[in-house]
Amino acid sequence: MQKLFSLKASNEPWIFSMIGFFSCLLWFPMIVSAQQADVFSHAQALPDNPLVLQAQSIHLQQRGMILLGSWAGLNILTGSMGTFKAEGSRMYFHQMNAAWNVVNAGIAFLGYRGTLNNQYVESLDILDAMQRFDQLLLINAGLDILYISGGIWLAYRGLKQSNDRWKGYGQSIILQGSFLLAFDLFLYSIHQPITKSLAGLETNYFSFHLTSLPVTNLAMTTELSNHLLPIFQLSIAF
Repeated sequence: MQKLFSLKASNEPWIFSMIGFFSCLLWFPMIVSAQQADVFSHAQALPDNPLVLQAQSIHLQQRGMILLGSWAGLNILTGSMGTFKAEGSRMYFHQMNAAWNVVNAGIAFLGYRGTLNNQYVESLDILDAMQRFDQLLLINAGLDILYISGGIWLAYRGLKQSNDRWKGYGQSIILQGSFLLAFDLFLYSIHQPITKSLAGLETNYFSFHLTSLPVTNLAMTTELSNHLLPIFQLSIAF
């Protein structure tokens, strides 16, 4: 009984990692649904409006960075615990999880902060930024496949040569690459239709200009300000 308890305790960080993996994948659709009930509700009030589509894009990117940051924090915590509690290849598995997600945490922080500095006010500039984000997700997905492939090779070589470090690092890279691949592809599948909607608008010649006009719609202004967007005045520039 004591041996069983000790084994269970030593595997606890690994269990947390797997629970966190599936929890994050399930959580993201939930927060996206919450976003749709919140920001997307203005699409009916402002049909075919680039500003609404930009709000959707920014809000989705922010949700994605929050998810990535949560995954990073979970892995840094469990990885640090596992590094000191586990032995053999498990120790290196948790060690790589922690180190890998220090980088993920930095990406999540910079990515979220980047959405706060979005100053695009022309519809074509908004479209260009959204298309670049889609391209970045696809590039990252390709890199994720390389990570997984490299992790499989490293884990296999570690197993063949009885090298705990390579085996543990390889297993960690497989896990991290798999999460990032699912994350990037799912985020792309939701964001790309928003980009496509903006590209298909017949209002490509509309431009948005910053203005200090008095607030005429308090509910809309409050909602948009919550998403860190300025108030704009629509003008036609043929």
